[in-house]
Amino acid sequence: MEQNDITNALLFLHRNVARYLKKEQVFKRVVLTIRQLVRCDGCAILMVENGNIVVAAQQGFYKNLQDAKFKISDGPIKYIVSTGRNLYISDVTKSRFKSCMPEGCRMKSIICVPIKIDGNVSGVIHLNSKRTAAFKKQDVDFIKLISSELSSIIERSLLYSEVEQLSIKDHLTGYFNKRNLYYDLNKKIEECKRYKKIFSIIMIDIDNFKKYNDRFGHSAGDALLKFICRHLRKMLRKADITYRYGGDEFVVLLPETKKEGARVCAGRLEEYVRNMNKKIDKDIRITLSTGVAGYPEDASTAVSLIKFADRQMYKNKFLKKAGR
Repeated sequence: MEQNDITNALLFLHRNVARYLKKEQVFKRVVLTIRQLVRCDGCAILMVENGNIVVAAQQGFYKNLQDAKFKISDGPIKYIVSTGRNLYISDVTKSRFKSCMPEGCRMKSIICVPIKIDGNVSGVIHLNSKRTAAFKKQDVDFIKLISSELSSIIERSLLYSEVEQLSIKDHLTGYFNKRNLYYDLNKKIEECKRYKKIFSIIMIDIDNFKKYNDRFGHSAGDALLKFICRHLRKMLRKADITYRYGGDEFVVLLPETKKEGARVCAGRLEEYVRNMNKKIDKDIRITLSTGVAGYPEDASTAVSLIKFADRQMYKNKFLKKAGR
C-alpha cells in the first residue's frame, strides 16, 4: 500500500466504524472493513476478558469461531499477550505453532497484531489465508495502524458500555434493574408469540430483611443482600436472568421453562437460603418467599405476569407465617 492508500483506508475505517458506540457493532464493522481493504480468507478480533479469550467478531472461517475454545495459553495467543509483538507466519504448517491449529483448519499464512489499551494487550486482530506467503510487510504495517486506531475506538466503546451497564444494572447486587426487567419481559413475550415458546418467572422476597436492617444498620443490610444475591446466582443456569425489583424483592426470568420447573427451581432457592441461615444470624430467621408465574398460562403481558407472581409470593409468605 502506498501512503495515499493507507490514509484513504484509515479514513474509510473511521467512516465505517467510528460512528458506532457499542462494542459488538464496532468489532463487527472493523472485521468487515479489514476484509474489504486486505485480501484474506478469514479475519477475527479476539479479546482478553477475565483471563479468557473471547471471539468478539469473525468472518470467513471454515466454521463458526464462536464454537471454538481458545485459551490464553495457546501458542500464538500466549506469544502475543506476553510479548506485545506482532506475529506474521508465511506457512503455519512449517512453523512452531503448527500444533496449535484447530483440526480441519486450512490456513497457511497468518497475521496476528495485538490491540493495546493503556499499554496492556487487550486483544488480537487475526487475519489468515489458505495461500502461503499471502501477506506482505505493508499488510502487517497496515494492520498495526488499524490496531492503533482501534484502541482509541475501543476505549470509547468500553466507556459507553460502562455507562450503559450503569443504566440497566443495580449497582449493589449486579442484577439487572426493574426498568430492564420490563424491557426484557416484553421482548421475551414477543419472541414467544412468534416462535410458540414458553417461559416462567420467579418473584422472590427476603423474609425478615427489614428486621435485620433495623437491628444491624443499612451497611450490614447491603452486605446481606450482596451475599444472598451472589449465592442465588450460583444456583441458577447461565441462561437464567436475575433482576432487582426493588428493596429486598427480586425476579428471576427462566427462558423455555415450564411453570412446574420454575416451582422446583424456586424450592431449591428457598432451601438453599434456609440451610444457609446459620451463617447469617442465629436470632433473625432469614428465609425466602417465592411466587411463580408462567407465560402464557398465567398472563399475557409483562405487568400482569409480575402481578400474578407477586400475588403468589405474598400468598406463600402468609401461609408460611400461619405455619401451614
